[in-house]
This record gives sequence, C-alpha cells and structure tokens, in this order.
Amino acid sequence: MSAPAATPASAPPSSQRPAVGGVQTVRRVITYLLLLTMVIIAAIGLSGLLERGLDAGNVLASSDTGGLAQSLAFSLIAGPLAALLWWLTWRESAMNRDRASVAWPLYLVVMSTIALLTSSIALFAWGASLVVSEAHASGLAVAIVWGLVWLWHYWMWRHPAKGPTRLVGVASAIASLVGLTFATGGLVFALSSLIDSALDTFGTVVASGPAWQPVVQSLIWAVGGALIWWWHWFRAGVRRQSTGFANVLLVFIAGFASFALFAFGVTLTVSVVLQLLTLSEDPLTVTLDPLGVSIASAVFGALVLVYHLRVVAGHPVVIGKAVRLVTSGVALAVAATGVGVTVNALLATIASPIVGSTVRNLLLGGISALVVGGALWWSSWRPGRATAADRVATPGRRIYLVVIFGLSALVALITLLVIGYQLFSFALDGASGESLVERIRAALGLFAATVLVAAYHFSLWRHDRAATVAHEAPRTIGRVTLVTSAESGGPTEALVEAIREATGAHVTVWRRPDAVADEPEAAALTAALDGVEAGHVLIVAGAKGKAEVIRLGD
Repeated sequence: MSAPAATPASAPPSSQRPAVGGVQTVRRVITYLLLLTMVIIAAIGLSGLLERGLDAGNVLASSDTGGLAQSLAFSLIAGPLAALLWWLTWRESAMNRDRASVAWPLYLVVMSTIALLTSSIALFAWGASLVVSEAHASGLAVAIVWGLVWLWHYWMWRHPAKGPTRLVGVASAIASLVGLTFATGGLVFALSSLIDSALDTFGTVVASGPAWQPVVQSLIWAVGGALIWWWHWFRAGVRRQSTGFANVLLVFIAGFASFALFAFGVTLTVSVVLQLLTLSEDPLTVTLDPLGVSIASAVFGALVLVYHLRVVAGHPVVIGKAVRLVTSGVALAVAATGVGVTVNALLATIASPIVGSTVRNLLLGGISALVVGGALWWSSWRPGRATAADRVATPGRRIYLVVIFGLSALVALITLLVIGYQLFSFALDGASGESLVERIRAALGLFAATVLVAAYHFSLWRHDRAATVAHEAPRTIGRVTLVTSAESGGPTEALVEAIREATGAHVTVWRRPDAVADEPEAAALTAALDGVEAGHVLIVAGAKGKAEVIRLGD
C-alpha cells in the first residue's frame, strides 16, 4: 500500500531533506561547532582592533603589545578560517543537505543570541556611560562588531532560499524575550530611582546633578530593549507564532516571569507598609529604602502581565490553562515562603524574649509573603473548585501536582535531615551556649511549609487519580498521524484536541501543501478512529468529508 502524497508541515521538500547517516550528523556537529568557535574568536579580535582605532588617545602599536598581538592573531587567523567554514556550509550543495537539519538552525539560534546579547549590552552600557562622561571606546567597538555579526546571522536566518526549515522563529522569540527583559528592567530601575529621589528629598525631585543620571541611564536600557522587543515581537512576527517554542515562551512570560516580578513587588511593598504601621525602630530612610524597587516592580510587572494575558486570550484554551497552572505555582512558592519565614520568626521570639528589629522585620516580611502569596494563589488556583470535573480534566494538571508534591517532599526530607543533624549536634555539644530552638528554627519553618504543600497536593493527586482511572477508556491507539490542509493554529488545534481526547494518543500533524475542499470535521475524524486498534495510525482528511484510516506498524 502506497503512502499518501502528503508531507509534514515542518518537513522540507525532498531535495532539501538532510542526508541520512551518522557520518553526516557528525560532520554537521563538528562543522558548526568549529564555525561557532571561529566566529566568536574573530569577533573578539576585531573588537580589540576597532577599539584601538576608535581610541584617539592611543597609537595603534601602543605599549600594550600583548593585547595588540592577541587581537591580530584572533582576527587574521580565526577570521579567514571562519570565512572558509562559512563558505563551505553556505555552498548550494552543502546547504541543500543541511537546510532541513537541526544543526543549522541550532547554530543560528546560539550565535544570534550570543551576538545580540553581547552587542546590546555593550551598546547600552556605552550609552549609559555617556551620561556620566565615562564612555570608553571598548564598549562602542564591541557593540559595532557584534552588531554586525548579529545582522549577518539575521540575514542568513531570513534568507528565502537557504534559511533553515526547522526551529523557525526560535531565534526571533528568544530575541524578543531579551528585549523585553532589558526594557522591563530599565523601566523598573528608572522608576525606582525617581521614587528614591523623591523620598530622599521628601517629595521634591531634583532634576539636576547626580539625581537624574541613574534615571537617564536606566531609560537608555529601557528604550534599547523596547526597540529590540518591538522589532521581533511585531516586525518579525513572534506575536503571531503558534509553534511549541513560542507557546512555551508565552507561558513563561505570562505565567512565571511577569507574575513573579509583580508578586515580588507587592510583597515587598506590603512589608514596608507593615513596618511603617508598626512603628519600626529602624531609621525612616532604612525602612523606605526598598520602596522604590518594590513599587516599580509591582507596576511594570503588572503591565507586562496584563498585556501578555491579552495575548494568551487569543491562543488556544490550553495555553491559558497552562498559564494558570504556572501562576498558581509561583503564588504557592511565595505563600510557602511566607509560612516558613513566619514560623522561623515566631520561633525566634520563643528562643529570645527580647525581640530585636531584625526578628521583627523578618516576621513582617513573612506575614507579607503569606498574605500576598496566599491571596494570589487563592485567586489563580481557586481551591473551592479544585476537585471539580472540568478542573480535574485540565491538561497538565496531574503533572503539575506531581511536580509540586515531589519538589516539596524532597525539600521536606532534606530539611528533616538538617533538623536531625542539629538535634544530635546540640545533644553532643550542649556547652556551645546556643539554644536548640535557635539552631533549628530556620529548618523547622521550611519543613512546616513544605509538608503543608506536599500534603495538600498529594491529596489532590490521589483524588484526581481515583476520579480519572475509573472513567478512562482503554487506550487502543498509541500514536496518530493526521494529514490535513487545515490552517495552523486554531483549526488544527481543534482537530488535534478532539483526536487526543477520543483516543488518548499522541497526535502528529502533517500539513498538505494544497488546500482540500470540504475536509471532515473533528467529529468525523474521531468517528473514523472508533474501534481502531494499532500502535500507530495514519488518518488522512480527504475531500467531501471523507477520512481514510491506515494502520501502520509500531
């Protein structure tokens, strides 16, 4: 029986398929590792030479002959070798073999990311140093050379005939994350500097002298990072990507990074407010010192979070559920930290009747983390509906429960060992003068928090397992390969989700190059698979609502 005339969406035409065999794989790995190394060394050498050329105060052959010799060696030896290796890989015959391999896009991802990080950090640092009149030629030289390296690799990535056909969009997605990190960090430090300046002058911000310099320096990083993010997010199309990597990146930003920044800022702000309300013994300047960073983190963390949640709303529902699970985990970590710190501080009051400012601030910090983390966890996890049927069926929920329970149990076991060690150490060395509570209070607080987390999530996991195992249909198909011309994104995701729910199998999509009229809907595809038993099944969505099912070998 002949295979249907369809190829995977990610698979290239036959003329571009990578050559088969271990020799070709080894050849690619060695070639691209050498190319990566030579390009990095050559860029370092050229940066050193350009620095000497830009620095008007130094003669090219200065007293630093060792540095000049290194730059010349790196440039004149590694440079030609890098050019030769690039020509060997860029040739038509070689590129036709390598274009669809993993090595080629992986090299471009690594080299593009290194070049972007190096050039942007050097450029932003050089621009920030101009504010305080401390700019050096080295920063500008590194920014120029590595910026050209990044442009070169960006051009190769986007080349219509020789660009990679696998891992498409990964480099742009990583670059957008880099830009977002720089932009958010710059804005946080700029706003925190403004708030600190205002607090130092009791409401009067001085716009001259050194007070404005940190703000301008931070804004340089923010503007530069925003430009990088905007170019890749909108112009390069990262916002419209629906690949697995882009979805994971979106979950990371919306569920972890921005949410963690927001939770950190709110927790620290509440802690400062509690210290003010309880009339902290510390000087006012010391109490208010973290307020700038905390408010700025909460503000910009919330802005980034809200924006990306709107982006998540336009993606399949499973992405939103994954974001909710990750945010629940972050909030749980904050709340558990609050429990541990609070227990630690309370035990410190038992060990010493005289409570100092350090223990008092520790207790207030623990209460802040417990209140903020608990509120965020309650709103994201919704424990009142944790055992509802629709929540139990959430994709990835059981994995989430196992991960949380496993990590909590592991930490609890380690802290239990620490407590045991301290108990025996106290019994054997009672003359040290330190109380037993003082020795074990930190470990005991962490142990209490992790035991509570592990017990709760283990009980939920047992409930989910008992609820799902009794109703699970026997799995008769191991893998399903779907051949369709449906558009990527929502239409394809709906078909995949329906097949996965009906069979429990892992689903792979092969996309036809040409559209087929009146393809079968999800219900027709699942009906065609009803009663089929095989390790691997190929289902072809044909015209006029017909679906052809082909049993393949395992």
